[in-house]
Amino acid sequence: MTPDSNEDPTDAILLDALAPGEDALLTLDELAETSNISPVVISVLVREGWIVPRRTATGDRYDSADLGAVKAGLRLVEAGLPMAELLDLARRMDEAMDPVAILAVDVFARFVRDSVEASAASTDEAAATLQRAVDEMLPATSALVGEHFRRLVVKHATERLVEE
Repeated sequence: MTPDSNEDPTDAILLDALAPGEDALLTLDELAETSNISPVVISVLVREGWIVPRRTATGDRYDSADLGAVKAGLRLVEAGLPMAELLDLARRMDEAMDPVAILAVDVFARFVRDSVEASAASTDEAAATLQRAVDEMLPATSALVGEHFRRLVVKHATERLVEE
């Protein structure tokens, strides 16, 4: 991706770092076929925030993480969780997490990107440093958030069991 004349020179590097590999992306119909779920249900999952498509020049695309999320949801439904309740949880999680994600991007911009751009000897050096930062920080953030949620579920389940 080439930045236009109004873009910061590192914008294209960051956009490329955040973009999934093109070979792993599926259309909605391909995701539906791979997961054995109708495209209508996949569309509902997108609308409720269960999965978030990647916006590309050729339309919305999905990756293996989306397929994993769909399959995980199916396991929960097969275990007895009503689909309506699962969709409600997805919607609530999306509503709660979106503002936090926006804040996380702002924090990265203020404390990582601005610092790197101010101290780098060149645009190339800044780009390489920011690429490494994204490559390290995004998976670390995902692990941190996932583990924190797991611990909260265990905490509240334990408290509920003790109360009963």
